[in-house]
Amino acid sequence: MAIEKMKFLSMTGKEEHLDFIIANDLIGSGFQPENALKVLEKGWKLTYFSYDSRIKEYIKKAENLLKKLDIPYEEKLVELKQNFDTIQQFIDNSESKINNFYQEIEKKEKEIEALNDSILPVEHLKNFPETLEKLYNLRYMSFRFGVLSLENYNELCKKLEDIDAILVELNKTEDEVWVIYFTPKILSEKVDSYFKVMKFKRVWLPEDFKGTPSEVITQVKTYIKDNQIEIEKQKAKLAEMRETIGRELINTFLQLQLLEKINKVKKYMAHDNKGSFYIVGWIPYHNLESLTSKLESHQVEYVIKNHDEVASTPPTKLRNNKLVRPFESIVKMYGTPNYTEMDPTLFVAITAFLMFGFMFGDVGQGFIIALIGLILMIKKKSLGPIFTAAGISAILFGFLYGSIFGKEDIIKGIVPSPMDNIQNMLIFGIGSGAILILIAMIFNIKNGIKNKDISRALFDKNGLAGLVFYSVVLILIVGLLLNGKMVLSLTISLILIIVPLLLILFKERIENLLNKNKSKENVSIVEKIFELIEMLLSMASNTISFVRLAAFAINHVGLCMAVYILSNMFGSTGSLVVAIIGNIIVIALEGLIVAIQVLRLEYYELFSRFYSGDGKEYIPIENEK
Repeated sequence: MAIEKMKFLSMTGKEEHLDFIIANDLIGSGFQPENALKVLEKGWKLTYFSYDSRIKEYIKKAENLLKKLDIPYEEKLVELKQNFDTIQQFIDNSESKINNFYQEIEKKEKEIEALNDSILPVEHLKNFPETLEKLYNLRYMSFRFGVLSLENYNELCKKLEDIDAILVELNKTEDEVWVIYFTPKILSEKVDSYFKVMKFKRVWLPEDFKGTPSEVITQVKTYIKDNQIEIEKQKAKLAEMRETIGRELINTFLQLQLLEKINKVKKYMAHDNKGSFYIVGWIPYHNLESLTSKLESHQVEYVIKNHDEVASTPPTKLRNNKLVRPFESIVKMYGTPNYTEMDPTLFVAITAFLMFGFMFGDVGQGFIIALIGLILMIKKKSLGPIFTAAGISAILFGFLYGSIFGKEDIIKGIVPSPMDNIQNMLIFGIGSGAILILIAMIFNIKNGIKNKDISRALFDKNGLAGLVFYSVVLILIVGLLLNGKMVLSLTISLILIIVPLLLILFKERIENLLNKNKSKENVSIVEKIFELIEMLLSMASNTISFVRLAAFAINHVGLCMAVYILSNMFGSTGSLVVAIIGNIIVIALEGLIVAIQVLRLEYYELFSRFYSGDGKEYIPIENEK
């Protein structure tokens, strides 16, 4: 349970080999690049690499081609084997061929659609015996073809003797009638006006239709069939092309993705006018040997340095086992540990596990929470393991309290129920908090030593001085409560209380003396005294704050009792329904509140004493977005 040791690596080589080195050496090595121009000496005449926007454009083209050919693929890392010019030519040629096939298919489909639309009206003329040419070539008569509503058609038939037209019924449906009427050309305007009043909808027949309507229908259907055959031919060619270039297209797409990743990571790198590249960054110590052996084989010069030999801040890579790793998300919600402080993940895993179960101890409800966690784990959700751990903790404390779904008469508890043991629960909560605060102070001393910050380790309110003061006060209070007298003599007690307080009060002055710094302090003694009083009040309130451990454990029992009191007011079926709904509310509502309380205690009462969380997260080059 620690932070991975990092090494600073700077590299230089020939620019013509850079893409290959990034793709086949750096990606997958765990290397995290830094901005080369900001790290290297200012006097060097270096410039950034320019971003090639064409690569992203061709990734979209390749994706579209894969979709058009319905080729499934998985995104994965590959070796760099092609240059962009070769890829560009292949994509352009493939796109041209595929688009031609699709254009031809689209053209034929539109023709079929147009033919279907044009043939629909002719279907109503299929029993008409004469050819369409004769209709088009009438010398003295005009014809009109169209549709009338059934109501208007019946009305028209009654007045047909008064109209200078011959009306022929072609096809009748439930609400409309298809007709054709003939009228002398000299009277057509008048007759057309009358039919327009009757809401006659005229349909124009294409003049290129030849023969009788039934012959036209046969011809059009033949054209449609020919177009459908042509569409199938084009689709067959697409399928053939899918088989021919499918694998190559996938490989090309993956090569483009790799080139885009190279394109993006180049923003951290620099080059000069002599054709040399410069790369700097961090790599985990255990990955170093593997990478440097590759660099040597490719004639890349490199220099390795420790974190304290460079101005750049190392990233933080946490190293925890599978059981503890899920709790890293809780730590990172507060902030990523910096490289030179301890990783609190194990501490969080243990304390959060115990605190949740202590406040929410129930076998049945814990089982539900654990089951939800397992479902989330199956769905690969990050909160799954945390839910599972919380559920297991609740189950363990549930057996301790003897509670199953809030019922305390099913199994016998190992310890008294929180409701039957309120005073001891409150004392235990405060006592647990005091122990955790002491541990947090020890962690702060450790971080101070690790960072070579003597002032933080010795004279800080959470350093050795604060630890001694807080420990002595606790010993005296516990002694008075248990024995009714002071465990330590008055003189020793005053020395162990006053000396640490003076060290904390004059922390800055002592620090300046140790560092031989003659600068004057900006804070007055009065202000420091008030800060000291605030510290004392804060220590007291932080300790008492842990009483919430007991308070929520008691509250949990009280809520469950209320659920069953309410359920007993209903019949057998209603009682069961109320009990189920009540338990669901307890699990959802109180479970959330208890989880928030756990986070509050972790962050405000413990983390604030030893943990800065101002680190830079480790993001290797292969995970760069």
